[in-house]
Amino acid sequence: MLTSNSKDKERSLSFLCCWYLGRRRVAMLLLLSLAFVVFVLGSYTINKESSNSPNIHQSIETIEFGINQTPLSRELSSFYTGDSSNDQTTRGSDVDIIHPPPSLPSHHPCDSFSFPPPPPPGLRRPGPRPCPVCYLSPEEALAHMPKRQFESPMLKNLTFIHEESPVKREEGQGGSEFGGYPSLEDRTNSFDIKESMTVHCGFVKGTKPGHQTGFDIDEDILPEMDQFHEVIVASAIFGKYDLIQEPVNISEMARKNIPFYMFVDEETHSYLKNTSSYTEDNKRIGLWRIIVAHNVPYTDARRNGKIPKLLLHRLFPNVKYSIWVDAKLQLVVDPYQILERFLWRTNSSLAISKHYRRFDVFVEAEANKAARKYDNASIDYQVEFYKKEGLTPYTDAKLPITSDVPEGCTIIREHIPITSLFTCVWFNEVDRFTSRDQLSFAVARDKIREKVDWSINMFLDCERRNFVKQVYHRDVLMNMKPPRASSSKVLPEPLPLPRGKSVGGRANTGKKSPGQRGKRRHRKVSAGGRNMR
Repeated sequence: MLTSNSKDKERSLSFLCCWYLGRRRVAMLLLLSLAFVVFVLGSYTINKESSNSPNIHQSIETIEFGINQTPLSRELSSFYTGDSSNDQTTRGSDVDIIHPPPSLPSHHPCDSFSFPPPPPPGLRRPGPRPCPVCYLSPEEALAHMPKRQFESPMLKNLTFIHEESPVKREEGQGGSEFGGYPSLEDRTNSFDIKESMTVHCGFVKGTKPGHQTGFDIDEDILPEMDQFHEVIVASAIFGKYDLIQEPVNISEMARKNIPFYMFVDEETHSYLKNTSSYTEDNKRIGLWRIIVAHNVPYTDARRNGKIPKLLLHRLFPNVKYSIWVDAKLQLVVDPYQILERFLWRTNSSLAISKHYRRFDVFVEAEANKAARKYDNASIDYQVEFYKKEGLTPYTDAKLPITSDVPEGCTIIREHIPITSLFTCVWFNEVDRFTSRDQLSFAVARDKIREKVDWSINMFLDCERRNFVKQVYHRDVLMNMKPPRASSSKVLPEPLPLPRGKSVGGRANTGKKSPGQRGKRRHRKVSAGGRNMR
């Protein structure tokens, strides 16, 4: 039997336990309530900042939606890190610190950008499509241009071999007189990165690129090519292979400050004089300044096109940034916006899109053979050579590298020693082996990466399709059947039938037939558009 004292003690203990547990519950509820309030206030602040930011509004206006494109992944890195009070820029291979000037915000307007959810499987359109890209306005993009040059890792001084009478030094050696016939030893040395280097990089003869070197430029244009430009856009047509595409959506600021150069051979030049508004007086077609290349070194027009594409730093020695666009593409986004998105925002010195489907060199080689892009024996020889050097099929072991195959029709770059070396050795591979530059890209890149900490921004191909619009080559356009001519007679609109009358044996009830239900017209989304609904 319990005594009264024992019962009292038991009641007191129970009361204390209940009181203690009650206080703990209250405290936990208070903490949860406080956390919820902080979360709501924080979300309100972020949404308010986003909705009030004119930069976000502008960037959304320049987004292009490819509704049915489903990108695999996307990383949007912040352009700014560090103390915003210091107007200094430090760009290196180990530590990348960007200090914006006081007039720029401490966060990037596109930090909150993300892809919209993919459409249901039944609504997806097959094939590659453009996907959304967050651009700043051209004025904002220019304000984000780095104050200092990207630091070239290890390599600080790059010069080029000059030789008036180059000869082959090895039996069965590939290459050309224009490229200087670099030996295998020369090739190996070009990947041995040092502070100062001298390498083969085309134009081995003559006093300067474009003057008695092969790929000769008119004397009156050479001084213009030596001038300083912060940004240029370049392209080329050889063998009348393409039609000139006029860039669109180019800001007045870019039209005034950025020259657009189109290289052509004599065959294409004659064609332009007879079929376009080109005249010898202004040497222009729209925005494009036409530069004629004489005495081109190759019989293959596509291989000649690789000279300005990969050796642009040799033709324009005093340019900071360049955008290369194959002539089959129409530029539909302002160059400043492209540079900010793919170079400056990601702290990169060279950017190129990855292939939309293939990421392995061996698979790319087989695709080239199947499409008869080049003779099979030459492709096999090149791939076998790389295989003996150690090239292996692409696997996840190469991450963070996501692809060995570029869609090389656009190249965005800063002209610094390491990017110039990369395009030099890439050109030397094109000169020695086949002109299919997708096959040699990874070899040139990886051999440099073995020596220095340097990377290439390989962005999604659907993003590339956002700022360029692809058109057909000229021969395809010329062979297309003309559209069927419409009748000159305008037929009158048929009179509406009264409700209930029959048409072809069917009663007109005013209701949709079962076959009509669910049918919708889908608006085609084109690259570079500004409207978003």
